[in-house]
Amino acid sequence: MRLDHDKILAQTFKKSLSGYSKEEVHDFLKIVAKDFKEMKRDLARLREELNVKDRQVRELDEALTSGKNQPPSFESFRTSLQEKARKFVNQARNEADRHRQKVEAEVNHLQTDISRLKAERQHLIDNLKAATKSFANARNK
Repeated sequence: MRLDHDKILAQTFKKSLSGYSKEEVHDFLKIVAKDFKEMKRDLARLREELNVKDRQVRELDEALTSGKNQPPSFESFRTSLQEKARKFVNQARNEADRHRQKVEAEVNHLQTDISRLKAERQHLIDNLKAATKSFANARNK
């Protein structure tokens, strides 16, 4: 007889005078039935996983024997990585050039402002000197 969850729970025993406690036997059978049910569920899951892995192995075997989807060689992998690195470096250079151009434009703008402010300062100094000279001349007369 093959056991399953329901058969374990439905199992009965003959009564005797010096027998086991009916409640203890029943509680134990519940535990056994629950464990049995979980083991059956785990077994089904593991079988399904095994089937998936078997299919994957068969597909890989077929791919290798047919010559399709062969793993890339080390050289092609290295070439691919080098190309990605070149693209990354070029992208970084372009970004750096854009930032440098912005900074140079800002520096030129600041230098123009500094030159303008120096000229204004000199103009104000010249005006102040002229006003002071003119005030001094007017006072001396």
